[in-house]
Amino acid sequence: MNTVLVTGAGTGIGRAVAEKFLAEGFQVVAVGRRPEPLRELERTNPLKIRAIPCDISKPDDVKKLVSYLKSDATFGATLSVLVNNAGTYERKSFADSNDVDWTSTFEVNLFGAVRLTREAMPLLEKNQGAIVNVSSTLGLRPVSQTSVYSASKAAMINWTKALAIESGARKVRVNCVCPGIIDTPIHPFHAKPEAQTALQNLQPLGRIGKPEDVAHAVWSLAGPGSEWITGAVLSVDGGIELV
Repeated sequence: MNTVLVTGAGTGIGRAVAEKFLAEGFQVVAVGRRPEPLRELERTNPLKIRAIPCDISKPDDVKKLVSYLKSDATFGATLSVLVNNAGTYERKSFADSNDVDWTSTFEVNLFGAVRLTREAMPLLEKNQGAIVNVSSTLGLRPVSQTSVYSASKAAMINWTKALAIESGARKVRVNCVCPGIIDTPIHPFHAKPEAQTALQNLQPLGRIGKPEDVAHAVWSLAGPGSEWITGAVLSVDGGIELV
């Protein structure tokens, strides 16, 4: 039995990733800041899902999480995939941003993933596992009013490649997906059908993405058949990066 740890697993992309791996036979460690969405997910399959509230922007929370996993013979001992998905997003111009905006965004979008990966690496190395980082097409091609978020996601892409080089000898693979416009609660258009309609034509494929679209991509980089893929950066964006 293999186990995947997914951050930001309560809603959106993280939940879809957790459900995809569960459907493929994995156990799931679902991590997030808000307990109730995690508990709701856990109740769907309590034998194979372990919900653990954790704020990855807090080093002590991360240490406690990984310490627990290292002592758990069921979930921790079989950890073979880490999906660094947790993120925060706010549209704000560079001129309006301040040190708090930059620090808080990087703490969640980059540093949290870095510290969790560092702590969990011995488990992943033991199981010759895989890491998938969830970045964004804005990390490849930023737009106005996103400088803080885009910079954090660009850093994640570069870190993915560097870590892939360093982790190859450990037999741990590291890849990255870059979602485009995805219908998740992180976006203000999530509950506005008229706003979603206006966004459809921005993509060559004619629709915005669903969390499940990203989940399938994450599985393709971590599941069977991906054993020779590392350092890849995969855009999952309906082609929006091309226009």
